[in-house]
Amino acid sequence: MPCKIQKSLNIHRALKPSKVKLYVKKNVNHDMKNMSKKKFKENITCFIIIIIALSYLIVNCFSQQINESLAASNKFNSIELWVREYEAPERESWQRPYEVIKNINLNEGDIIADIGAGTGYFTRRFAEKVGDKGKALGLDIEPSMVEYMKNYAQKLKLKNYIPLLIRPNDPQLDNNSIDIIFMCNTYHYIEERTSYIKKLSKSLKKDGRIIIIDYRKDYYKKSIPAGPYSYTIKNELSEEIVKKEFQEAGYILNRSLDFLPYQYFLEFTKCSCDC
Repeated sequence: MPCKIQKSLNIHRALKPSKVKLYVKKNVNHDMKNMSKKKFKENITCFIIIIIALSYLIVNCFSQQINESLAASNKFNSIELWVREYEAPERESWQRPYEVIKNINLNEGDIIADIGAGTGYFTRRFAEKVGDKGKALGLDIEPSMVEYMKNYAQKLKLKNYIPLLIRPNDPQLDNNSIDIIFMCNTYHYIEERTSYIKKLSKSLKKDGRIIIIDYRKDYYKKSIPAGPYSYTIKNELSEEIVKKEFQEAGYILNRSLDFLPYQYFLEFTKCSCDC
């Protein structure tokens, strides 16, 4: 073989492997770039999904706080709104006020204190039931509610319907003065409940009773027609917890009734023995 041809073949053989290596290297780099782009896109997508999810949670929590603020901290700036809710005609179908009064066993001449009376939905009915010799005290921490009850009492000409403004942590009742203390949809809002109901014990007469009506635990997560607070209720205060707290405060459970569609009805009396 001529010398020039052999030399050319040698050069060609020497160059061929490096070209292959270069080609492979280019392919690898290209694949890595494609993989990096794909990974980058996946990361961006995940990041966007996370941001959207977090944004939804933040907005949801913020909206809930606004609702709670309006319901619990609004101080009833728009009394008409709350009256429309509490006094809605359809409330009678599920609150069953006259059936409640029947089960309380009110007597003429009784003195009943309605704590958290609101618009006096129950208080004015109590006043009619106990007669002129009795008293129905409508107790609330909101001045606008107390003012509304006063105006309503004058309208109905019920002198035994007595609205009073009280402090959140003290019902301000005289010792041994009350036959029945009534709380409807109120107990779960009270802070330091055991301490509060111990104070109530002092105001009850010897055979005095406390009636608690509140929402069953199963209904806190459902949409129920339960007045202005219905859409913000979070406190899952079960019937068992209420019984336990009253027992710790020195009370005995007399009755537990189940005639209301959304609420339980509990009646307690003071423990006369060393419980």
